[in-house]
Amino acid sequence: MLVRGPFALAVVVTALVGTGSGCAAAEAPEGLDDLSRFLFDRFQPAEGLEAAAQETEIRDAVSKIADEFAGQNIALDAPFTGTLKDLEVANVVDLEGVGSRADEIELAQGFALANLTNCGIQQEVNLVMANRAMEIHPDVYESYDKAFDGDAAAFKNGDVDLMTWVTTYKIQTPPVGSAYEARLRAGGRRVRGVEGEAIGDIFMTRVHLLEPAQFDGDGSSFDLDFQMEVYFEDGDGAIKHFYGMWRRMVLGPVDSSSELFIGQTLSGFVDFENRVDAACVEGLLDE
Repeated sequence: MLVRGPFALAVVVTALVGTGSGCAAAEAPEGLDDLSRFLFDRFQPAEGLEAAAQETEIRDAVSKIADEFAGQNIALDAPFTGTLKDLEVANVVDLEGVGSRADEIELAQGFALANLTNCGIQQEVNLVMANRAMEIHPDVYESYDKAFDGDAAAFKNGDVDLMTWVTTYKIQTPPVGSAYEARLRAGGRRVRGVEGEAIGDIFMTRVHLLEPAQFDGDGSSFDLDFQMEVYFEDGDGAIKHFYGMWRRMVLGPVDSSSELFIGQTLSGFVDFENRVDAACVEGLLDE
C-alpha cells in the first residue's frame, strides 16, 4: 500500500486481537466505526479450525460495509469521506514496535474513505506488490522502498494469500512543517469468496508506524499511524474500496485533530484515489 500524501500517510500488520470464542464465527458489528476496528483486528490470519470462522467474520463485515455503501449513495464521482471513532489500546498494543505508544491511542484522529474504483482487485494487488509510489505520486515522495518478507510474486500471482513487508519512505517538504522519514510494517491478505454469496474475493491491507518518524526540522512530530483497507466486489460489477486510518501528527502549528488537518487529509485521500484510478485506466497497473 502506498503512503497517502504529506498530511495522510500509510497503514499495518501483526497480532490478532481475538477472533471470537472457540471456532464459532462472531457476528460482525454495525456501522463504519465498529466495522473498521473489527476488520483491523482480523487482518492477521487465525490458525487451525478458527481460520474458517475468521474468514466468515471478514466476509460478514465486508457485506455490512457494502450495505453502508448503498446507504451513502456512493458513486465513481462521489466518494464518501468522514471521521472515525478512536481505536482502543487492545487493537494496537501487540503490534510490532508500538509498545507504550498504545496508551496514547485516543490521541490519534480517525479518518475514513469509501469509494468505487475503475481498478480491478488484481490491479490493486499489483500496485501493493510494486514499488511505484514515486512514479504515481512524483510530488509527494523523496524516496520510497519496500522490503518484502517473502516471495512477493507468489502473492501477486495468487499462490499465497498473505504477504508482509516493511516500507521506508521520505516525504518531500510539505506546505506546513518539514520533511520526514518513516518506517511502516505492512501487509496484504486475500480472503477467497464463497460460491453463492454476494461478496466475492476480498483484498485487505493493514499498516502501522514502527517508530516515531524522523523530521528534518523542529516543531513537528508523527508517532501514531494505523490503517486498514478492503477491496471487494459484491455482484454489481463495481469494485468497492473502504479505507480507515487513525493518526497522530503535528506539522508546525497544525495537528491531526484540527479542522484544517482533517479537511486536508480527506481531500488528499480523494486525490490519491484519483491518481491510482487514472493509472488503472491507463493500464499502468495491469502487471
